[in-house]
Order: sequence, then structure tokens, then C-alpha cells
Amino acid sequence: MSSVDLGSEREPGAGPRRGFLATLAGAAGALIGVMGALPAFIFLGHPLHAKKSSGRDEALPVATPDDLRVGKPLRVTVYGPLRDGWTRIDHARLGAAWLVLMADGRVRAFSAVCPHLGCGVDWNDKAGTFDCPCHNSGFAVDGRCLRGPSPRGLDELEVLASDKDIRIRYQRFKVASKAKEPIG
Repeated sequence: MSSVDLGSEREPGAGPRRGFLATLAGAAGALIGVMGALPAFIFLGHPLHAKKSSGRDEALPVATPDDLRVGKPLRVTVYGPLRDGWTRIDHARLGAAWLVLMADGRVRAFSAVCPHLGCGVDWNDKAGTFDCPCHNSGFAVDGRCLRGPSPRGLDELEVLASDKDIRIRYQRFKVASKAKEPIG
């Protein structure tokens, strides 16, 4: 019996050519797979780049002029839209603010968040000041810092007052900073 060498009957150069074609076919398949998955990656990544909204884009109604009295700050809860890539809530609780009717008739609004470390600020009717119960910061009715470790006065919010209602642009600010820096 004689042995047959099948490898010698192969066409010269067939090995490298087959390897090249296999690599080319694999690369083409991978490219088609990536192109097919690209829309899914764009869809899943969209929320990370979506525009966020939390009330500062629009003035939100919080009270009427009849609700205010000079020298008697009014605490209001601010409700408005909360939107990001994953969530859309049209009437979410965004936070709280203090409305102050000044003696000259102007309405001012202050965030109810202490600029020191973010605690809630309350009105002390007896002392006539806004007080932070956490670290003993105190603020005048006009928002100035009177005492304590707070690095600045209360954060003032934009007010749009009319005969019908009082609206504010609610936003949050960085705490523990001398500068009033909006966040979000």
C-alpha cells in the first residue's frame, strides 16, 4: 500500500488566501454587528445627555398677594416639573422657599435651605429671624447672615409678582461655599 499525500495536490497559495478571506469575512460580520447594535447604544445612552428641568426654567406659582403680610414671612412648598432622561413628573415637590413682603411693597423669596450645610431654615417669630436649627446660623428678614458658620446669607430666588399671583424661579445652590453657585 502506498500512502497518498493530499497536501501536495493543493493549489499553491491556497492556505494564505483562505486565511485572508476568513479574516475578511469575520471583520465584515463584526462591522455589520456593530452597525446593527449602534441604534440600541444610542437609545440606551440618550437619557445621559437629555435636557434636565427642575423648575428654574419657568416661574412657578406659589402664593397670592393676599397670602402675605409685612413682617410675617410665609413658607411655601414649590411644586413644578421634574424632568430628566428617565423621569417626567409634572407636579413634583421641588423644595421650599420663604416669601417676605417688605415694607416698601416688594416681595422677596429666599431658599429654605441653609447655605452652610443644607439644613432647613425656619422662621423664629419671637426673634424676628430665620434660624438654622443644626448649627445656629441666623439670618435677618432681608436674608443677611447675622450669626453662625453660614458662609453667606440666604439664597435669594427670582420673584415675579402680579395682582393675581406670586411666582418664583426655584433652584438649588451649592452649600458650604462663599459664592452663590447654582447646581443642576
